[in-house]
Amino acid sequence: MKRAIPLLSLLLASCASLPLAGGKEPAVIVIRNRSGEDIETVSLREAGSRSQSSQFGSISPVPKDVSQEFVRPTKAPPLPRTISIEWLDHEGRTHVRDLSLAKALKNATGSASEALVFEIGPFDDVMVFTESQAK
Repeated sequence: MKRAIPLLSLLLASCASLPLAGGKEPAVIVIRNRSGEDIETVSLREAGSRSQSSQFGSISPVPKDVSQEFVRPTKAPPLPRTISIEWLDHEGRTHVRDLSLAKALKNATGSASEALVFEIGPFDDVMVFTESQAK
């Protein structure tokens, strides 16, 4: 039994990095700053990895009450189940949150007008969801 626990932990950790099955992923990612303060830079990467190769995107600056967007490449690798969003605030402090994408992408259509939104709120609160973008 003692050997089963580390093995189970290893299996669960590896499942967290597997791509999501099912719904289509939006091609547009939006970073929305509702924190009330300017943000110097925001990066998205696979949770648990600090490697540049696991980074899905980075954008800067993101002024308060502004949404910045970037378009993923046409043949982008699938998003992992859990993403780390890391941002550097206006005072130089780093903030990191790990977010599951399962619920946000469950009903994603992959339409050209759909975006995956990461909304940074006050008190380091971060929400992730899909929304239709006006064209």
